[in-house]
This record gives sequence, structure tokens and C-alpha cells, in this order.
Amino acid sequence: MGKITAIDYILLPFYLWLIYTIVIYYRNKLYPENHPYRAYFIPGLTVKIFGAIFIGLIYNYYYDGGDTFNFFYHSQVINSTFFEAPDTWFRLITHTADHSNAVDQTAISNMYWYDDTSAYPVCCLGALIGMFCFTTYLVINVIVASITFIGMWLMFIIFAGQYPKLLKPIAIAILFLPGPIVWGSGLFKDSFCMFAIGCLIYNFYILLEKRKFKVGLVLLSLISLALIMVIKAYILAAFIPALVLKMILAYKKKADEQPQKRLAFYLILAVVISLGIVLAKQLAAYFTEATIANLLQTIKRQKDYLLQLSIDTQGSAYDLGDFDSNLGSMLTKFWPAVNVTLFRPYLWEVRNVIELLDALQSAAFAFLTIYLVFKRNILKTIKMIYQDPNMILCLFFTLLLAFLVGVSTYNFGSLSRYKIPCTPFYALFLLLLLFKDTPETAKKTESIADTGLNIQADL
Repeated sequence: MGKITAIDYILLPFYLWLIYTIVIYYRNKLYPENHPYRAYFIPGLTVKIFGAIFIGLIYNYYYDGGDTFNFFYHSQVINSTFFEAPDTWFRLITHTADHSNAVDQTAISNMYWYDDTSAYPVCCLGALIGMFCFTTYLVINVIVASITFIGMWLMFIIFAGQYPKLLKPIAIAILFLPGPIVWGSGLFKDSFCMFAIGCLIYNFYILLEKRKFKVGLVLLSLISLALIMVIKAYILAAFIPALVLKMILAYKKKADEQPQKRLAFYLILAVVISLGIVLAKQLAAYFTEATIANLLQTIKRQKDYLLQLSIDTQGSAYDLGDFDSNLGSMLTKFWPAVNVTLFRPYLWEVRNVIELLDALQSAAFAFLTIYLVFKRNILKTIKMIYQDPNMILCLFFTLLLAFLVGVSTYNFGSLSRYKIPCTPFYALFLLLLLFKDTPETAKKTESIADTGLNIQADL
């Protein structure tokens, strides 16, 4: 169990035909000829599907296993109970297994991730998808890629609608980066997190900035928040503050442009601050000093363990230097952690083909960053960033998540997966700085934006 078989290759062409038949239908319906987004729709999906198949083959034939096959193995165990005991299957999917039931207990004994609160939901998602494709790995991967593409596409059309002159740079940043294509397409935690992030970007923009209430979008937001919270809650610790800051700055920008809205802005700001204070007090009550100390100690122990494990197994380890299990000491590693997340592995640190792809992406980031630092007027650059809430969102989220990931991973292989939620945002930040000549370039083209947004109109 848990590997690619001949059945995968037999079923894969049929499911690819089915997926593309559906996708082409919706492409033609939503984006007719000459629509500016049409040219990116099929290629964006295709690279996701290619990434899902590619990483599956690499793990199967090069690494001979890995996390993605561990998720798949658990999905197989869950679905193997469906015909024998559908009630057991339902309890396994809902994590309510009855230990006194022989079938339940047998299944649980075969699943070492059953009590892993972040890994097991991914196994269940794989099992649910597997019910529609005979639980075959490559087909599950392709379906995951197709579903998660929706989130990235929604993120694309939100930014494309706000920067209609920069469609190609935005498409490169969101749809065509190597890291998210490879690590954010198959049966991984990160794929579902990327889907949720894209949906949240879209939903918050429509619901809060455009102020178009849709029940479907509210439900999708709740599902997306739940997905990230269950799978990788630390992403929300970086994403939600960045998103709230962006919303505040977006409303402030509108208030500055329309004086009659200033009072409403300051009233909303007062409400947000009040809610923030209440939430902070609640979090302070929940996260006691001892709890925070335990969290910092856990990060310190994880750092020491992962670093030693990588060294012992001759893995691709990196070391930021030692730090104590307190916040002040950990923050001294802020910039080294950000550097390793965004700009490493360096090309001379590459040990295999997968790391080479990541290193090339990191080298491109480093080159563009250095170019912009030395070729652009620093004061004008700061002004441009300050005047654009989207750029602040991208930069703030990137720095926070890059620090959290970089300071706790210590292995380039794991780092390449963990960092993908922030890489499209950093790429978008760099490309906006590079190609956005003036703040006025960001002026919305409502007809284009609204047409693109119709992809979610029926939710």
C-alpha cells in the first residue's frame, strides 16, 4: 500500500480528459475569446497538474516514499473499510472511531497518524477524493492540483483586477513559480493551505473591500480558516495580522480620496482596534506565560533535533546559530531566518535536482532584491510601498512567515515545502516594485475585474 501502481497509469488519462473537459467548458463560459485572463487559465492549471504528477513520480521512483505517500497510505486504510463497514469509514473520516469496535480498532492500529491533529485531516481529504477515483495516488494528486488551482486562480484575478496592466508579472508570481507548482499541487498539507490562502484573499476583498455580501463566500471563508487552523495554524499567525493591516490601509486610502468617508473610516478603525484589544486580552488569558515559554522551548528543541537529524543522516541541513528559548534571543535570528527562507539554498549548496529548482527560484529572488535596492531610489520605493496596501500585505506576510519557517526548520528539503505560502507574495511584491511605475498604475479597471470575479458568483 502507499505506492504508484499500474492502475494509476491506466486511470490517469481518463481523469485528465474529464478534468480538462470540465475546465475548458468553464473557461469558455467565464472567459470568452479576447478576455485578458483567458490565456492564463489552462496553462495555470496545466503546470499545477504537471507539478502534482512530477513530485509523485519523484517520491515514488527517486526517494522511494515520503510524506505524500504516508498521507496516501492512511487514505487507503480509511477507504479500505468502506465496503466492509461503511459506519467505520464514516467514523474514521470524522475522527470518531470506536475503540471497542473490532473493525475500527484494526484500522486505527494501522494508522500511526490517526491522533496527529494536523496530518490526519489531510489523510481524510485524500480519502474523500479517493472515493471518486478508486483511491489511486496519481489521480488523487491530479484532483488535488485541480482543486487547489481554484484558490490560486481566485488570488490571481483579485490582483489582476487591481493591476490590469501587469497581468504577466502577476501570473508569474501567483501561477507559475516553481516552488508552489512542485510542493503545492499534490497530496501535501501545503497544497490545501495554499488553496485556503487564495480563497481568503478573494473572499476578504469581495466581502470587505467591495462590500458584496454572498453567503457562499462566507462559508468558503470559514472552511478556509478551518483548513489552515487545523493543518498549519502558525500560517494564520502571520496571515491574519497582515490581511487586517491591509484592510485598514485600503479603507484609509479610500477615506483620503473621498473626505466624506473619513468619519466612517475612523469609526470602523475604532471598532477594529476595540475588537483587537478584546481579542488580545482573550489570547493573553489563553496563552499564559508558561504556555508561551513552552512554545518557545518546543521551537528550541525542534531546532536542535532537526539540525542534528539532518547532520546524522547527511541531509541538507542549515544552521542559524544557537539561541535560547526566549523571544528576545529568538528575534536575534529574525533576519538570518528571513534570509534562509527567501534566498537559500544558494546554488553552491544544492545536493539534488529538487533543491536545484528551489535554489534557482531563491537566486532569482536574491537578484531582483539586490537590483531593486541598488537601482531604485529608496525614498520613492518606500513611498510607493506605503501608498499601496497590497504591497504592504505582501511584504508583512512574507517577513512574518519567513521568520517563523526559517527559525524552526533547519533542513532545506522541509524548508522548500514550508515556505511556499509566502513565496508568491514576495514574488508579487518584487514584481510590483519592478513594473509598477507609479501608484496610479494600480487604478482598478472595474469592467475587467468584475468579469473575472464572476468565477465565484454562484457560490
